[in-house]
Amino acid sequence: MFFYPLPSGLGRSMVARRGKGMKLLDNYGRLIKDLRISVTPRCNLHCLYCHPLGLEMAEPPGTLTVEEVDHFLEAASLLGLSAVRFTGGEPLVRKELPQMIERARSKEGIEDVAITTNGLLFAKRAKELVQAGLNRVNISLDAITPEVFTRITRGGKVERVLEAIETALELGLHPVKLNAVVIRGMNEEEVVPLASLSLDRPLHMRYIEYMHLDNSDPEEYRRRFVSGKEIRARIEAVFGPLEPVPHDPTSPARVFRIPGAQGTLGFINPVTEPFCSNCSRLRLTSDKKLRPCLLTDLEMDISWAFAAEEPVEALVDAILIATNRKPAFGNTLPTMRERVMLGIGG
Repeated sequence: MFFYPLPSGLGRSMVARRGKGMKLLDNYGRLIKDLRISVTPRCNLHCLYCHPLGLEMAEPPGTLTVEEVDHFLEAASLLGLSAVRFTGGEPLVRKELPQMIERARSKEGIEDVAITTNGLLFAKRAKELVQAGLNRVNISLDAITPEVFTRITRGGKVERVLEAIETALELGLHPVKLNAVVIRGMNEEEVVPLASLSLDRPLHMRYIEYMHLDNSDPEEYRRRFVSGKEIRARIEAVFGPLEPVPHDPTSPARVFRIPGAQGTLGFINPVTEPFCSNCSRLRLTSDKKLRPCLLTDLEMDISWAFAAEEPVEALVDAILIATNRKPAFGNTLPTMRERVMLGIGG
């Protein structure tokens, strides 16, 4: 874990100069506009690639509060960041999530408010989330075959996730993105059935290369890795060549469509086709660490900023320094990480 001393005064100056059109650039000229905020390390599933050690994660002391999220979002909006996605663990286990969404929607310049969820609690809580201002949702769906889904999630019921997808469509959330991490020997045979979900409805299926963020045995990881190229080939063997779809260049997904389909297919290939040169993201963990890169152990403890007399100004300082420390590239090689994915947030 890395810590950097933060200079004082930058935040106060930035607050005074707030104005429309503010853009935050890192040292490599990348526009930083997207936040990922993990609101809890807890999850009601134990997916093999995310929660590999079977750890039971309780809400630890010092977990982000609604007020702290509000201060952080205010600081981010002052710097021109325009999108926030709340993650976990599983963010819906936090009863205060609607309040956090509402605070995000109240910030000038933050136009896109989303969550990443496993879907199990979504149907129950969806209306209150939409009323709070939720724009869109990413739902994890690693398999559509019930037995496969239960095995990879260690007990999850795919029927509840499918109900969540229907609820999101009924409430008019757009786009509804579905995320699948593809792992050999677990769910590679699910690739084509999942692609079929995009045919008749505006669902956006995204396939994510398995990253070594679970501290698994390196050789076992290599055996289980499935490249985005192979995933796409499996789909095209059934549906024919995919059609490219224009998309935001800062998005990690390369987007395509099955000819005639209502939805799309996205391929997120951080291992074989890194997208570091267009990365626009910062991550805040639930224990108040600011991470400028998912695929390094670099993180800054910014709990001091939340406790400052003027927390918004201090958090502006923290965001500026984290942006300055954002590396050019992440490490996609099998590496023992200080945190697994569950502790970082999606």
